[in-house]
Amino acid sequence: MNPLALDHQNILAFLAVAETGSFSAAASKLFITQPAVSKRIALLEQQLGLPLFERLTEAGAALLPAARQVRLALDDFASASMHNNQPLKGRLPIALSHYAGLHLLPAALTAFSIRYPAVLLDLQFMDSEAAILAVAQGAVRLAYGTLGQACNPHTHVTPLWRERLVPLCALRHIDEHQLTIHKLAAQLPIILPAAQTSTRQSIDCWLMAQGITPLAVIEVNQLDSIALLVGTGIGWSVLPETLNNPHLAVIDTPNIPPPERSLGLITRANTPNPQEAKAASSPSPKLRPSNQLADAFIEIVRTHLPKKNERRY
Repeated sequence: MNPLALDHQNILAFLAVAETGSFSAAASKLFITQPAVSKRIALLEQQLGLPLFERLTEAGAALLPAARQVRLALDDFASASMHNNQPLKGRLPIALSHYAGLHLLPAALTAFSIRYPAVLLDLQFMDSEAAILAVAQGAVRLAYGTLGQACNPHTHVTPLWRERLVPLCALRHIDEHQLTIHKLAAQLPIILPAAQTSTRQSIDCWLMAQGITPLAVIEVNQLDSIALLVGTGIGWSVLPETLNNPHLAVIDTPNIPPPERSLGLITRANTPNPQEAKAASSPSPKLRPSNQLADAFIEIVRTHLPKKNERRY
Protein backbone atom coordinates (compact mmCIF):
# COMPACT_ATOMS: atom_id res chain seq x y z
CA MET A 1 0.00 0.00 0.00
CA ASN A 2 1.25 3.46 -0.91
CA PRO A 3 1.28 5.54 2.31
CA LEU A 4 0.71 8.68 0.24
CA ALA A 5 -2.74 7.35 -0.61
CA LEU A 6 -3.85 7.61 3.02
CA ASP A 7 -6.07 10.60 3.78
CA HIS A 8 -5.01 12.41 6.95
CA GLN A 9 -8.65 13.24 7.72
CA ASN A 10 -9.39 9.52 7.93
CA ILE A 11 -6.44 9.06 10.28
CA LEU A 12 -7.66 11.88 12.52
CA ALA A 13 -11.14 10.32 12.59
CA PHE A 14 -9.62 6.99 13.62
CA LEU A 15 -7.64 8.70 16.39
CA ALA A 16 -10.70 10.59 17.66
CA VAL A 17 -12.78 7.39 17.90
CA ALA A 18 -9.96 5.52 19.62
CA GLU A 19 -9.43 8.27 22.20
CA THR A 20 -13.07 9.16 22.93
CA GLY A 21 -14.39 5.59 22.81
CA SER A 22 -17.35 6.26 20.52
CA PHE A 23 -18.22 7.48 17.03
CA SER A 24 -20.65 10.10 18.37
CA ALA A 25 -18.09 11.58 20.78
CA ALA A 26 -15.52 11.61 17.98
CA ALA A 27 -17.98 13.47 15.75
CA SER A 28 -18.46 16.13 18.44
CA LYS A 29 -14.72 16.49 18.89
CA LEU A 30 -14.12 16.86 15.14
CA PHE A 31 -17.22 19.07 14.57
CA ILE A 32 -18.61 16.75 11.91
CA THR A 33 -21.53 14.34 11.78
CA GLN A 34 -21.41 10.76 13.05
CA PRO A 35 -22.07 9.34 9.54
CA ALA A 36 -19.07 11.33 8.30
CA VAL A 37 -16.89 9.74 10.99
CA SER A 38 -18.20 6.28 10.08
CA LYS A 39 -17.44 6.90 6.42
CA ARG A 40 -13.89 8.02 7.14
CA ILE A 41 -13.24 4.96 9.29
CA ALA A 42 -14.69 2.69 6.62
CA LEU A 43 -12.44 4.24 3.97
CA LEU A 44 -9.38 3.81 6.18
CA GLU A 45 -10.27 0.17 6.92
CA GLN A 46 -10.74 -0.42 3.19
CA GLN A 47 -7.33 1.07 2.38
CA LEU A 48 -5.59 -0.89 5.14
CA GLY A 49 -7.50 -4.09 4.41
CA LEU A 50 -8.32 -4.81 8.08
CA PRO A 51 -10.93 -3.88 10.69
CA LEU A 52 -10.02 -1.18 13.20
CA PHE A 53 -13.07 -1.09 15.47
CA GLU A 54 -15.17 -3.86 16.84
CA ARG A 55 -14.11 -2.34 19.99
CA LEU A 56 -10.52 -1.37 19.24
CA THR A 57 -8.84 -4.24 17.45
CA GLU A 58 -5.24 -5.25 17.97
CA ALA A 59 -4.43 -3.73 14.60
CA GLY A 60 -6.13 -0.48 15.59
CA ALA A 61 -4.24 -0.30 18.88
CA ALA A 62 -0.96 -0.84 17.03
CA LEU A 63 -1.73 2.15 14.79
CA LEU A 64 -2.44 4.57 17.66
CA PRO A 65 1.13 5.77 18.28
CA ALA A 66 1.70 6.47 14.57
CA ALA A 67 -1.68 8.21 14.27
CA ARG A 68 -0.80 10.47 17.18
CA GLN A 69 2.45 11.37 15.47
CA VAL A 70 0.50 12.24 12.30
CA ARG A 71 -1.71 14.59 14.28
CA LEU A 72 1.27 16.30 15.94
CA ALA A 73 3.00 16.56 12.57
CA LEU A 74 -0.10 18.23 11.10
CA ASP A 75 -0.14 20.67 14.02
CA ASP A 76 3.56 21.39 13.41
CA PHE A 77 2.91 21.86 9.70
CA ALA A 78 0.09 24.31 10.33
CA SER A 79 2.22 26.20 12.85
CA ALA A 80 5.25 26.37 10.56
CA SER A 81 3.15 27.63 7.64
CA MET A 82 2.09 30.76 9.53
CA HIS A 83 3.98 33.95 8.75
CA ASN A 84 5.26 36.18 11.52
CA ASN A 85 2.69 38.86 10.79
CA GLN A 86 -0.25 36.42 10.90
CA PRO A 87 -2.37 36.07 14.05
CA LEU A 88 -1.93 32.65 15.65
CA LYS A 89 -4.67 30.14 14.92
CA GLY A 90 -5.18 26.40 15.07
CA ARG A 91 -5.53 23.69 17.74
CA LEU A 92 -3.32 23.29 20.78
CA PRO A 93 -3.88 20.09 22.82
CA ILE A 94 -2.81 20.48 26.46
CA ALA A 95 -3.13 18.12 29.42
CA LEU A 96 -3.63 19.69 32.85
CA SER A 97 -3.79 18.24 36.30
CA HIS A 98 -6.95 19.41 38.06
CA TYR A 99 -4.88 21.29 40.62
CA ALA A 100 -2.73 23.07 38.02
CA GLY A 101 -5.74 24.04 35.94
CA LEU A 102 -7.76 25.38 38.87
CA HIS A 103 -5.07 26.98 41.04
CA LEU A 104 -1.99 27.78 38.96
CA LEU A 105 -3.12 28.54 35.41
CA PRO A 106 -6.43 30.51 35.45
CA ALA A 107 -4.67 33.85 34.86
CA ALA A 108 -2.58 32.38 32.04
CA LEU A 109 -5.61 30.73 30.41
CA THR A 110 -7.50 34.03 30.54
CA ALA A 111 -4.58 35.99 29.08
CA PHE A 112 -3.99 33.44 26.30
CA SER A 113 -7.66 33.28 25.24
CA ILE A 114 -7.82 37.08 25.06
CA ARG A 115 -4.57 37.47 23.15
CA TYR A 116 -5.07 34.51 20.77
CA PRO A 117 -8.84 34.13 20.25
CA ALA A 118 -8.38 32.07 17.06
CA VAL A 119 -6.47 29.31 18.87
CA LEU A 120 -8.55 26.35 20.06
CA LEU A 121 -7.26 25.22 23.44
CA ASP A 122 -8.04 21.50 23.51
CA LEU A 123 -7.73 21.12 27.31
CA GLN A 124 -7.81 17.65 28.84
CA PHE A 125 -7.94 17.38 32.64
CA MET A 126 -6.34 14.29 34.15
CA ASP A 127 -4.03 13.13 36.93
CA SER A 128 -0.45 14.37 36.59
CA GLU A 129 0.85 10.86 35.95
CA ALA A 130 -1.66 10.40 33.12
CA ALA A 131 -0.74 13.83 31.73
CA ILE A 132 2.95 12.90 31.59
CA LEU A 133 2.04 9.67 29.80
CA ALA A 134 -0.17 11.58 27.34
CA VAL A 135 2.78 13.80 26.41
CA ALA A 136 5.09 10.79 26.10
CA GLN A 137 2.61 9.04 23.77
CA GLY A 138 2.08 12.15 21.65
CA ALA A 139 -1.60 12.52 22.56
CA VAL A 140 -1.06 16.14 23.66
CA ARG A 141 1.48 18.81 22.84
CA LEU A 142 2.36 19.76 26.42
CA ALA A 143 1.14 19.34 29.99
CA TYR A 144 1.25 21.07 33.35
CA GLY A 145 1.13 19.11 36.58
CA THR A 146 3.07 17.64 39.47
CA LEU A 147 6.58 16.49 38.60
CA GLY A 148 7.33 13.12 40.14
CA GLN A 149 10.74 11.83 41.10
CA ALA A 150 10.72 9.19 38.35
CA CYS A 151 11.28 10.74 34.91
CA ASN A 152 9.87 9.46 31.63
CA PRO A 153 12.62 9.12 28.97
CA HIS A 154 10.21 10.45 26.34
CA THR A 155 9.47 13.70 28.19
CA HIS A 156 11.33 16.80 29.25
CA VAL A 157 10.27 18.60 32.45
CA THR A 158 10.70 22.25 33.43
CA PRO A 159 10.03 22.97 37.13
CA LEU A 160 8.06 26.19 37.60
CA TRP A 161 6.62 26.10 41.13
CA ARG A 162 7.66 24.58 44.42
CA GLU A 163 5.11 24.46 47.25
CA ARG A 164 4.80 23.18 50.78
CA LEU A 165 2.26 20.59 51.83
CA VAL A 166 0.85 21.17 55.33
CA PRO A 167 -1.22 18.96 57.66
CA LEU A 168 -4.79 20.25 57.90
CA CYS A 169 -7.87 19.39 59.93
CA ALA A 170 -11.30 20.92 60.53
CA LEU A 171 -11.44 23.87 62.92
CA ARG A 172 -13.80 21.99 65.22
CA HIS A 173 -11.01 19.58 66.15
CA ILE A 174 -8.98 22.43 67.65
CA ASP A 175 -9.74 22.90 71.36
CA GLU A 176 -8.06 24.32 74.43
CA HIS A 177 -5.66 21.36 74.53
CA GLN A 178 -2.76 21.50 72.14
CA LEU A 179 -3.52 19.12 69.28
CA THR A 180 -0.47 17.31 67.96
CA ILE A 181 -0.15 15.52 64.66
CA HIS A 182 0.18 12.19 66.49
CA LYS A 183 -3.01 12.76 68.50
CA LEU A 184 -4.86 13.68 65.33
CA ALA A 185 -3.60 10.59 63.50
CA ALA A 186 -4.75 8.40 66.40
CA GLN A 187 -8.29 9.84 66.32
CA LEU A 188 -9.16 10.33 62.64
CA PRO A 189 -8.53 8.64 59.29
CA ILE A 190 -6.30 10.46 56.84
CA ILE A 191 -7.68 11.49 53.43
CA LEU A 192 -5.08 11.24 50.67
CA PRO A 193 -4.72 11.11 46.87
CA ALA A 194 -4.25 7.73 45.21
CA ALA A 195 -1.19 5.66 46.14
CA GLN A 196 0.41 5.78 42.67
CA THR A 197 0.57 9.59 42.56
CA SER A 198 3.82 11.45 43.25
CA THR A 199 2.07 13.70 45.79
CA ARG A 200 0.92 10.68 47.78
CA GLN A 201 4.40 9.18 47.70
CA SER A 202 5.87 12.40 49.14
CA ILE A 203 3.25 12.40 51.91
CA ASP A 204 3.83 8.71 52.71
CA CYS A 205 7.57 9.36 53.10
CA TRP A 206 6.84 12.28 55.42
CA LEU A 207 4.43 10.23 57.54
CA MET A 208 7.02 7.51 57.88
CA ALA A 209 9.62 10.07 58.98
CA GLN A 210 7.16 11.33 61.58
CA GLY A 211 6.58 7.78 62.83
CA ILE A 212 2.88 8.03 61.99
CA THR A 213 0.84 4.99 61.04
CA PRO A 214 -2.58 6.21 59.83
CA LEU A 215 -5.65 4.91 61.62
CA ALA A 216 -7.18 4.42 58.15
CA VAL A 217 -6.69 5.90 54.68
CA ILE A 218 -9.50 7.34 52.56
CA GLU A 219 -8.37 7.75 48.95
CA VAL A 220 -9.79 10.62 46.87
CA ASN A 221 -8.30 11.71 43.54
CA GLN A 222 -8.75 15.49 43.49
CA LEU A 223 -7.07 17.66 46.11
CA ASP A 224 -9.96 20.17 46.16
CA SER A 225 -12.34 17.35 47.06
CA ILE A 226 -10.00 16.26 49.84
CA ALA A 227 -9.99 19.78 51.29
CA LEU A 228 -13.79 19.81 51.24
CA LEU A 229 -13.97 16.49 53.07
CA VAL A 230 -11.40 17.59 55.64
CA GLY A 231 -13.58 20.62 56.34
CA THR A 232 -16.45 18.32 57.32
CA GLY A 233 -14.30 16.88 60.11
CA ILE A 234 -14.41 13.25 59.00
CA GLY A 235 -10.64 13.10 58.56
CA TRP A 236 -7.42 15.07 58.18
CA SER A 237 -4.94 15.43 55.35
CA VAL A 238 -1.65 16.87 54.11
CA LEU A 239 -2.39 19.39 51.36
CA PRO A 240 -0.86 22.37 49.52
CA GLU A 241 -0.98 25.61 51.49
CA THR A 242 -3.12 27.10 48.72
CA LEU A 243 -6.02 24.84 49.77
CA ASN A 244 -6.12 26.14 53.35
CA ASN A 245 -9.36 28.03 54.03
CA PRO A 246 -11.29 29.54 56.98
CA HIS A 247 -12.83 26.13 57.77
CA LEU A 248 -9.43 24.46 58.22
CA ALA A 249 -6.53 24.69 60.65
CA VAL A 250 -2.85 23.93 60.12
CA ILE A 251 -1.32 21.48 62.60
CA ASP A 252 2.19 22.45 63.70
CA THR A 253 4.99 19.93 63.10
CA PRO A 254 8.04 21.42 64.82
CA ASN A 255 10.25 18.33 64.58
CA ILE A 256 10.20 17.66 60.82
CA PRO A 257 9.41 20.27 58.13
CA PRO A 258 6.33 19.51 55.99
CA PRO A 259 6.92 17.82 52.63
CA GLU A 260 7.27 19.78 49.40
CA ARG A 261 6.46 19.07 45.78
CA SER A 262 7.38 20.53 42.38
CA LEU A 263 4.98 21.41 39.60
CA GLY A 264 5.72 22.53 36.10
CA LEU A 265 5.77 22.02 32.36
CA ILE A 266 6.04 18.63 30.62
CA THR A 267 6.95 18.51 26.93
CA ARG A 268 7.78 15.71 24.52
CA ALA A 269 11.45 14.90 23.95
CA ASN A 270 13.18 12.83 21.31
CA THR A 271 15.39 10.30 23.09
CA PRO A 272 18.83 10.00 21.43
CA ASN A 273 19.90 6.55 20.31
CA PRO A 274 22.69 4.92 22.39
CA GLN A 275 25.47 6.08 20.04
CA GLU A 276 24.21 9.68 20.09
CA ALA A 277 23.80 9.58 23.86
CA LYS A 278 27.37 8.31 24.29
CA ALA A 279 28.80 10.96 21.98
CA ALA A 280 26.73 13.82 23.36
CA SER A 281 28.37 16.19 25.82
CA SER A 282 25.04 16.73 27.62
CA PRO A 283 22.68 13.94 28.72
CA SER A 284 19.61 16.15 28.21
CA PRO A 285 17.13 14.79 25.63
CA LYS A 286 16.47 16.67 22.40
CA LEU A 287 13.22 18.60 22.33
CA ARG A 288 10.70 18.26 19.52
CA PRO A 289 10.68 20.95 16.83
CA SER A 290 9.21 24.22 18.04
CA ASN A 291 5.49 24.87 17.63
CA GLN A 292 4.36 28.51 17.58
CA LEU A 293 1.13 27.85 19.48
CA ALA A 294 2.89 25.85 22.18
CA ASP A 295 5.67 28.44 22.44
CA ALA A 296 3.11 31.23 22.85
CA PHE A 297 1.25 29.36 25.59
CA ILE A 298 4.48 28.54 27.45
CA GLU A 299 5.47 32.22 27.36
CA ILE A 300 2.05 33.34 28.63
CA VAL A 301 2.30 30.89 31.54
CA ARG A 302 5.83 32.07 32.32
CA THR A 303 4.66 35.68 32.64
CA HIS A 304 1.51 34.81 34.66
CA LEU A 305 2.91 32.50 37.33
CA PRO A 306 1.13 32.71 40.69
CA LYS A 307 3.08 34.78 43.18
CA LYS A 308 1.27 34.04 46.43
CA ASN A 309 1.91 30.93 48.52
CA GLU A 310 4.04 29.24 45.86
CA ARG A 311 7.79 29.53 45.47
CA ARG A 312 8.83 30.02 41.87
CA TYR A 313 11.99 28.53 40.37
